[in-house]
Amino acid sequence: MKNARHYIVIGLLLVTGFIAYGLPKVKYTSPDTLSKLTIPYRPAGWLSKDSSQTMDLRDLRYNFISKVFARTYINRYGEGLLFLILDAGNFHHPKICFGSSGAKVMDIPDKEFQVGERKITAHVLYSQKPGESQLLVYWICIDKKLTDWTGQKVSQLYYSMFNKQKVGFMVRLDIPCATPDRIENCLNLAQEFITSIYAELPQEQREYVFGK
Repeated sequence: MKNARHYIVIGLLLVTGFIAYGLPKVKYTSPDTLSKLTIPYRPAGWLSKDSSQTMDLRDLRYNFISKVFARTYINRYGEGLLFLILDAGNFHHPKICFGSSGAKVMDIPDKEFQVGERKITAHVLYSQKPGESQLLVYWICIDKKLTDWTGQKVSQLYYSMFNKQKVGFMVRLDIPCATPDRIENCLNLAQEFITSIYAELPQEQREYVFGK
């Protein structure tokens, strides 16, 4: 009986491998959810301008993106950040992408942010190169569920094997941060922005950005 089960498992693995790698694949496309999100232009205390047309998607830092939302926001004190939502079938780790562009990237402990009545955990990096130092705050949300890098890779394999579509976003805040001793201030700015955006984002769209 044990041998029979052993052969069944091997057979299933072989069939799965054939489906995943032996059959022709349809090019991955995602549902066009990103363009339907109504991200507020002027959440409380902020002004904004669209930045998507100024991004060079040939830049190695963005070479995994199929669609992008990018908007710069500035608060009443003149503090600014770039709000990005990246739609891609396979996300690349920002540390690798920024490192390949010549930046020195430092890991910062994950940070919890208050989102409505709950908290979400975001990943944090500090990127520094001549003339450009910034704090990167980001999280991954696939089909309205927050996930980590391992979960993202498992999800990628599953959807790829069965040619299923998903709504997968990397949500990221790029915050100018001149020196590492300003990191806490930048994290506070991130919380201020998240609070404002969440409050004015239509309720039915929040889960695509912040999970559920």
